[in-house]
Amino acid sequence: MIRHSIRLLMAMVLAAALAPRAGARPAAAPPVLAVHDTTLEELPFIPLPFGAGDQEEGEEVTFTEDAWLRAPFGDDLLTDPDQWRSEGHRARRTSMGLDYNRVDGLRLTLSHQLQRPETMRPRLGARIEYASGRERTLYGVQLEQPLAPPGRLALGVSMVRRTDHSELQQMEDLENTLTFLFARQDFRDYFEREGFGAYVSWRVPDFSTVSVHVRNDEYRSLVADHGNRSWFNTDVPLRENPSVEEGTAHSVILRLERLAHRTGRTRAGFYHWIDLEGAGGALQGDFDYTRLLADMRSVLRLTPAATLAVRAVAGHTFNGALPRQKQFTAGGVDGLRAHDFSEFVGNELALAQAEFTVGLWRMRNSMLEGGLHAIAFLDMGRAWSNPAHAWDADRQHMQADGGFGLATTEDGLRVYFARDLQNPGSEFVFSVRLQTPF
Repeated sequence: MIRHSIRLLMAMVLAAALAPRAGARPAAAPPVLAVHDTTLEELPFIPLPFGAGDQEEGEEVTFTEDAWLRAPFGDDLLTDPDQWRSEGHRARRTSMGLDYNRVDGLRLTLSHQLQRPETMRPRLGARIEYASGRERTLYGVQLEQPLAPPGRLALGVSMVRRTDHSELQQMEDLENTLTFLFARQDFRDYFEREGFGAYVSWRVPDFSTVSVHVRNDEYRSLVADHGNRSWFNTDVPLRENPSVEEGTAHSVILRLERLAHRTGRTRAGFYHWIDLEGAGGALQGDFDYTRLLADMRSVLRLTPAATLAVRAVAGHTFNGALPRQKQFTAGGVDGLRAHDFSEFVGNELALAQAEFTVGLWRMRNSMLEGGLHAIAFLDMGRAWSNPAHAWDADRQHMQADGGFGLATTEDGLRVYFARDLQNPGSEFVFSVRLQTPF
């Protein structure tokens, strides 16, 4: 039984048929919109004759895209210097974005960056937002100063007030907006975070960017606005937005972040985001805990037409009690795709995912890469609670979901059919994505 409206699939297929490929990120674009982080840039519509650019028999399949792969964590105020340099940006960039969700209504965003990575000049990222449903102005500012040539060691400060959500709910703004408009579903739970901090970072070549952060963040609950409208499924009630534990967190964070540069020929790379966070104790504040979250990903090119993407996520609480907004979740479109959204919650987490993609038929020219790809995938893991703070994954009943799907491109519009492999009587769960889930 298909759980989601078939209208969403029809609308997304129409969007993919009309849109040229963005190429700057591994995400598909809806009509005349290109996805670059949370920004939107208008592109001209260029029609392509059917069948143009078909691959010659025996010719190696290559991809024109040049993309940087990054785990979707953090405030996303400054682009990584290596990525900025490779994309050929000038010293500044201004962009606009939007989001439509069940707490903010329509949220409009204006972002600006100033940086010259080849120099020792400071790097600045700023963002101003307006949430119309809450009549709230939000902001973010990050300033980073390289300390010594060639600029790998830097000192930075940041200040934000934003509508935030769990790090493990990773559907991006544009995709979540379209899902809300077409299917009246919102795959994130929200809270407001306001705070400031300072950090020192060291970009270690061929390893990671290692940084230490000191932060002061205040958390506030947000309420769902059931008057926010959708285009379809208007009779479907919205989920309530759960409250968080309000208060101020004083924390120290050790962070490792690595990006992967995937070129059209390699289509491969290893990247990660690892956070070790301690709050409370001598730092005081309203929360007291120490937790680790590690999200590691890799894309492997197996043949010219086949790719394997793998992801491993681990979460552990060493001591203290995690507030609701810091608990680990599993289930839904971001992991365990045959289970309900955030069905498993706790202070421990183990999740492994693998997705195999193979090209079946191809249409390509310099402006668009299309055709048809087949997908097979497997998700395993769960979140759980252990009062003794033991990461006892071997004692847990791990969930396993698997299934198949089809995609228009390796990173574009895709449909999934997922099933709980441990329940013989389970039904297939149908979902539509505009980009790879990991």
